[in-house]
Amino acid sequence: MARVRAIHLSPIKSLGLMSSERATVTPDGIAGDRAFVLLDDRGEVATMRRYGALARAGSWFDPDTGQLVVVLPDGGEVSGVVGGDQREAVLMFGRDVQGTIVEGPWADALSELAGSPMRLMLVGNGHAQDTYPMSLLSEASLHELAARSGEAEVADPRRFRNTLLIDGIAPHEEDEWIGHDVRAGEVVLHVAERDPRCSMTTLNPRSGERDMDTLRMILDYRTKQDGNVCFGVYADVAQPGIVAVGDTVEPLSKGPR
Repeated sequence: MARVRAIHLSPIKSLGLMSSERATVTPDGIAGDRAFVLLDDRGEVATMRRYGALARAGSWFDPDTGQLVVVLPDGGEVSGVVGGDQREAVLMFGRDVQGTIVEGPWADALSELAGSPMRLMLVGNGHAQDTYPMSLLSEASLHELAARSGEAEVADPRRFRNTLLIDGIAPHEEDEWIGHDVRAGEVVLHVAERDPRCSMTTLNPRSGERDMDTLRMILDYRTKQDGNVCFGVYADVAQPGIVAVGDTVEPLSKGPR
């Protein structure tokens, strides 16, 4: 039986992934996930590809209270309630994203970590997802990649930054869910397409340093899909609700979409 093995989120985009035992899923994805972005001194969205040290920090955010916590590499925390009124717009993934520059101690701490000046922006619509609000990956797919490549470290799911890690299915069985609705706990997800991968997967999820040619490893046994190297699947939220580690994951009949 398929179950949720892990739930991953990162309230500040491009920081290290955090794990949660339980999450509220809204129509835009996990509440508080990718709620913030960092802007570098060029006014562009800072990514782990450019500022690898960001992987060494993590974050927690409670959208109800506005409490944001940044967990630094030494275990220290920078926390407080988010505030600010300076509006900003930035181009992200080919679209204009509106937000509010956040006042407080977080930007200074992350600037020091990244080695470059950073500003923290709360995204106006609440989320700064790449394309879809959720992504799914099976544990068996990770183990298959590790076995075929001979690199055990590639099986760390944080490398692929998926929202839900699923166990109890065959390698790449999640690909068969495309076009179908899948229930995970109270949540129903519409699996839309394969997840095209980029150079982010070549970075060590703990250090942000490039440590293996993950894309080549995938292509050694999987063909490109529409010119992309794919691993896992993307999904929209068809029915919001609560999902928790251990919840059953069940494909439903194909929806009308």
